[in-house]
Amino acid sequence: MEGHRTRARRTSRALLGWLATAFVLLAAGAVTYAVLRHRAAGEAPATPVTAVVKHASYQVTVAGPGSLSPIRTVNLAPAVGGPIVALASLGNAVTDGQVVARLDATSYQRAVDNAQLDLQQAQAALASLQANQAKADATLASQLASAQATLDAARRAHQSQKATTELTQTLYRMGSASASEVQAAEDALSNAAGTSSAAAAGLATLVTSQKLQAAAAQQDLASARLSVAQAELGLNTAQQNLQDTSVTAPFAGVVSAVNGAVGETAGAGASLLTVVDDATVQLAAEIDETDVGKVTVGQQATVTFDATSSRTFAGRVSAIAPTATLVSNIPVYYVAIDIANGSHTLRGGMTGQATIVTREIQDTFEVPARAVRTANGSSQVLVRQPDGSYAPVRVAVVGASGINSVLTGTVQEGAVVLVSEPAGSTGTSRTAPAPGTSQRRNGAVPFGGGGGFRSPRLAERRNRSWRETS
Repeated sequence: MEGHRTRARRTSRALLGWLATAFVLLAAGAVTYAVLRHRAAGEAPATPVTAVVKHASYQVTVAGPGSLSPIRTVNLAPAVGGPIVALASLGNAVTDGQVVARLDATSYQRAVDNAQLDLQQAQAALASLQANQAKADATLASQLASAQATLDAARRAHQSQKATTELTQTLYRMGSASASEVQAAEDALSNAAGTSSAAAAGLATLVTSQKLQAAAAQQDLASARLSVAQAELGLNTAQQNLQDTSVTAPFAGVVSAVNGAVGETAGAGASLLTVVDDATVQLAAEIDETDVGKVTVGQQATVTFDATSSRTFAGRVSAIAPTATLVSNIPVYYVAIDIANGSHTLRGGMTGQATIVTREIQDTFEVPARAVRTANGSSQVLVRQPDGSYAPVRVAVVGASGINSVLTGTVQEGAVVLVSEPAGSTGTSRTAPAPGTSQRRNGAVPFGGGGGFRSPRLAERRNRSWRETS
């Protein structure tokens, strides 16, 4: 029995020891918590957090990745074939009209010389034909003149003999001429008529001959002139072939590819060089279908490249694809952005990120997002007044920049906007809310970043309870 009592006493003393230890630990924790909270309260800011308004323009943008390519690319090939005697090197800068490749021109020069001889021969044949035709025309003209004179004389003789015959016949009827005289006169008249007819026939024959000769002369002349034209065409072709042995750049740029070497034989139409115009380059930016409707030709853009991350390049939208392209099963629209590349820093194939300015809003300002109070569809900021109080001013949120909200409204440059008040503030320095905004209890302080409100009375009651406990 005594043993039971002894064990009970020992158990009671152990229990009391554990309870005492627990109490001490709880008390130490409460004291530590009070001290830490007291210190935190002492370190709370004694002044409100504010932001100074600075007006600037705000740009609404869309962005997309893309790859770079020269704005112009041309493959240069000779129109004729032959051994290569000169060829530009990869990376050479060339000017507009500069010779970038040359073929052996010996055979083409010989062809030009032969064509010139052919033309001279054709021209000489034409000149000879024209001289002969002129001589034949002169001879025929003389013959025609002579035949006409003979005809005229025969006709006059016939008329004279006719008169003589008629006179003889009259004298015969009067008895003054014999029958033989009349017969002789009539025979002479018949001969004169025959001579006149023969002269007329000879003149007609010459006239017909002249017409036939003129037609033949025209055909001969046309054939000779055609020979001259063919010779001229042959010469022009030979000269063009000779000229084509030199390949020239159609614009200023850089040689981006070479497909031959000096000493090799180039075929007609085979590409020897590729020249790119890199004074202006073009980025094909991939713009999402939800954003492409905001993009128009002429909008300004900025582009950064992986290879030149420290630099930003200015560009301009020059074209927009009318249809979408699937990229990884996502529809995107390619937007061409032209970029000046006078320094030749940018190269085809570089990848970059384009930011296109689709809209620019003037006279905006930024404040931390928690400075904006929004209720009932209306936003406002608290602007410090000359007496130190804060008055609400309506604003419109037009965008965001990091943790800041971008606003428009009648807030002056340099104005001070309240972001948050110090801990324990009752907010009594504020004026009444602007008309149309929500009415809240006097002294209600908005949570940081907007949202709900908390009561300072509740906070003060909790602080007082803690102080009494500690």
